[in-house]
Amino acid sequence: CVRTCCLDFPAILPLLVLVLAFAFVSHAPFSFFYHLYYAHTLPSGAPRTSHWSRRTDTVMTQVPSAFLYYATSGMLYFFLANVLFNAECIYRQFKHKVRPRRNKIRILIAVVSFTIPMIQRGDLESFVTFWAIIFVSGWLFVQYPLGGWSHSAFHLVVTLIAPLLLAAARELPAS
Repeated sequence: CVRTCCLDFPAILPLLVLVLAFAFVSHAPFSFFYHLYYAHTLPSGAPRTSHWSRRTDTVMTQVPSAFLYYATSGMLYFFLANVLFNAECIYRQFKHKVRPRRNKIRILIAVVSFTIPMIQRGDLESFVTFWAIIFVSGWLFVQYPLGGWSHSAFHLVVTLIAPLLLAAARELPAS
């Protein structure tokens, strides 16, 4: 048997699984950087929300959202529409005044958009589980029941959505 390539790939991951991995990996460094160096040192309010590191963390929440839509739907045209929406959200991050409420609403719209394909496929169990995780993590984020540890708990809980999205991406015909 003659090898035609110096690399031997027994299998390559499906495109949508790779897109999903890219979405998670692209956000993580920006979030780690902001939380490790600035989130606890900047005063709350405008100094924190308008700081470049917080803006970048928010931008890198919008970027993966478009890719998550593609990973859960496999629909290229709707992915491109989602890219336009998220690009407009990113543009707003670089305006002089940051509006945190508007940012949260836009992130929520982005999250809703990449969970709608679950309903379209009839995967209500994954959809309900996903939103239960989001509500618990949102409660930790808003109410801060664990004091200073609540934000860390929020991030830990939200990671539970990764296996759900992986299963959704894996089950699509594009995979």
